[in-house]
Amino acid sequence: MDSWLHSLLPWGTEVIAWVQAHSTPWLDSIARFFTVLGYEEFYLFVLPLIYWCVNKQIGIGLVYISMLSAWLNSAVKLLFSIPRPSEPLIEMKAPRPETSPSFPSGHAQNAVANWGYLALRLRNRAVAIVAAVAILFIGVSRIMLGVHYPQDVIGGWLIGLALLAAYAWAAPPIGRWAAHQRVAIRVVLAAGLPLALIFLHPADAGLYPAEGAITPMAALAGLGVGLVMEQAWVRFEVEGTWGRLALRFLVGILVVGILYAGPKLILPEGLSYGIESAVRFLRYALLGWAVAFLCPWLFVRLKLAQCET
Repeated sequence: MDSWLHSLLPWGTEVIAWVQAHSTPWLDSIARFFTVLGYEEFYLFVLPLIYWCVNKQIGIGLVYISMLSAWLNSAVKLLFSIPRPSEPLIEMKAPRPETSPSFPSGHAQNAVANWGYLALRLRNRAVAIVAAVAILFIGVSRIMLGVHYPQDVIGGWLIGLALLAAYAWAAPPIGRWAAHQRVAIRVVLAAGLPLALIFLHPADAGLYPAEGAITPMAALAGLGVGLVMEQAWVRFEVEGTWGRLALRFLVGILVVGILYAGPKLILPEGLSYGIESAVRFLRYALLGWAVAFLCPWLFVRLKLAQCET
């Protein structure tokens, strides 16, 4: 399959060149808007919003499938190592440079996994329409901006669909089984399985464990431990007035923003890869734990949420 994907590069280059030849500044602006919906910062904003203010169970499921999709996409990218578009006739128009391998498109794959999961769980026509539009245009935007070949986008859609189907089938029975286990077992599983996936991920240009494995799995490990703690000691209710929900989100996103951006500002540059990897793991594990436990605990303490009766 590797050789077949490489054989498609000239065709993919021609498709990008044709699309960009028919583009306009207005269409480029739309493409940049949709591509921003696939960046880490957008999901860092939306995933806690669903968990804190809309539906706890859907929020938990959304975070899990999002992090698993990020891990899978990084692993597949490194297995094939297809280079990004770089022909002179292709103009790179994305808001930020892209340095990871090209196949499959993480934006396209994650869009199917995340928006597809929301549509599947909420079962609302308006949500389904929004999800379909987001999935389509997030993927197409990557071609328009010259950072992915069409086969990358199609591959991302297909892998995202396969992951969504597998997750929808496996998550409910696994969740029911885990709910009946002792707290200690749940903590070990919540932290141990993501940690194992970090080391099952292929190396990135000789660097092991890879950054693309550490980031999502550290967040998932912290989140899993935080969820066990939240269910044991907090059990906050999502329901509340619009004012309480707004204040709840503002407090929570302030905490998340500090934990997300703070370490970048205080950590020195030039750390060895081993130390940087350990710091990255701790940073994202703390971030996941804060979303799952610390922020709900604060909501209850500040009377922005009530405990389940």
